[in-house]
Amino acid sequence: MAKTGDVDAFTELVRRYQAMAFGYAYSNLRDFHLAEDAVQQAFVVAYNNLHRIDHPERFGGWLRAIVRFECLHLLRSRRVVQVPIDAVSELAAPEPGPAELAEEREGIDRILLAIDGLPPTEREATILYYIHDHSQQDVAEFLNLPVTTVNNRLRSARKRLKEERIVTMSQDTFREHGLPDDFTDRIGEIVRVQGPIVDVRFPADNRPPILSALTITDGTADASTMADVTQYLDDDLVRCIISARGHTITSAGGGMRVIGIDEQPSAPIEAASITQVIASMRRPAATPRVLETGIKAIDVLTPLPSGGVIGLVGDAQTGKMVLVEELIHRLTDASEAISILVFVEAQDEARVVRSLEYRTSAAVEAVYLPVADASPEALEEINSEFDAVITLSRRLAEDRLYPAIDIVRSSSRMLDRATVGKEHVDVAMGVRQLLEHAARRPDVDSDGHTAETRRAAQLQRFLTQPFFVAEPFTKQPGVSVPRNAAVEGCAAMLQGAHDGLTEEILYMAGTLDDALART
Repeated sequence: MAKTGDVDAFTELVRRYQAMAFGYAYSNLRDFHLAEDAVQQAFVVAYNNLHRIDHPERFGGWLRAIVRFECLHLLRSRRVVQVPIDAVSELAAPEPGPAELAEEREGIDRILLAIDGLPPTEREATILYYIHDHSQQDVAEFLNLPVTTVNNRLRSARKRLKEERIVTMSQDTFREHGLPDDFTDRIGEIVRVQGPIVDVRFPADNRPPILSALTITDGTADASTMADVTQYLDDDLVRCIISARGHTITSAGGGMRVIGIDEQPSAPIEAASITQVIASMRRPAATPRVLETGIKAIDVLTPLPSGGVIGLVGDAQTGKMVLVEELIHRLTDASEAISILVFVEAQDEARVVRSLEYRTSAAVEAVYLPVADASPEALEEINSEFDAVITLSRRLAEDRLYPAIDIVRSSSRMLDRATVGKEHVDVAMGVRQLLEHAARRPDVDSDGHTAETRRAAQLQRFLTQPFFVAEPFTKQPGVSVPRNAAVEGCAAMLQGAHDGLTEEILYMAGTLDDALART
């Protein structure tokens, strides 16, 4: 199965041979980090050349030859300097005290120095045998030697090491500094490439986290490309965006890549790549219709088009992920999907995204993109590519005015008379102008409020709304408001028909009638 390109079958081969391949690489390179690099490259080469192996039962010996070649390549290309064993500092445990550090380093140095002093044939047999309790038969098969020869080399090595304690400590040391537990999880198959967009299939249940960085290589040690995981697709696929300018993957040919996974995004994605992502999400042209969400601030001020691409921008800690979750909940039965590009700026925000369960649906396609600045001003170059831009504000979030949508800095192509009607457009423009004008005024005491600033504050409260997905935390049931009722409520408040209502009555109400029922 592995020979035919089955990723799961090849993953099993990697799981079986990874420890011995690592031990063999270390016996040649005597550097744990370089040994991991050599093994990673060797498995890529092995996958891409599986069709050439005539005797699958000899895979271990064939892999050993590839590992040896990769070791030689690293030694030549990087001009590795063999550091004296007493100068190796990175092997110490993290943050020990001075006494512990000295004692532990002395022990590890003693082990590695002893093994390093063995003849090459005995060194490789010893390292292979004491990693993950491999049998002498396994070692013999991997080295393509008779079992008796392996036994003789191990016996001679034990005599040279003299102390049985050195052998036991060797076993523990190589376990501690072996390949990461998730090494096999890094194997993915590139199935589609479109410009900076790369779709990769991973083994079941081993997809890397959203907003983690991947190192993609084709088996050439000096050629690798960084990409960020931005979306989960169906069938265990992840969508990645190449982050560095000038780096490309020409095709999905060969299929296999070993992926290094970093828990942080590699770098901010550039505007040109984002534009290509947006273009890839465009659906066949059709007359768009307003996709009613039941969220007043969206349906009145930034109506969403069916099949559209939406930009979600603004500050961290403003409820971006909550808004995405709410839209997924509300649009479950929508006949046409929308795509939401969520721009993530700070590393702290990226950690929050990764800590949450990633959700998407047939109706709401969520894509998370790391950028240097997630403000609408910084993204002005690409804003025109979106059908709607929803901007969230930290100031509104701090005032608990949820959803914290900054009306003045949000926009929608659907806010057009031919699409939503003259009355709707006039009301939306009136609300935006009132809030923009009020935002320019300095703060004044309540007694000094003009009718305009009071009305702006009322409207801002009226646009708040309980979310269904937040019910477990707020203990308030979610509310859905029809678009016509939301427009009518905003129109009445613009006209001053309810200037006497307090902000508390309007806060987190549904329709205007719901608010009036509180009086």
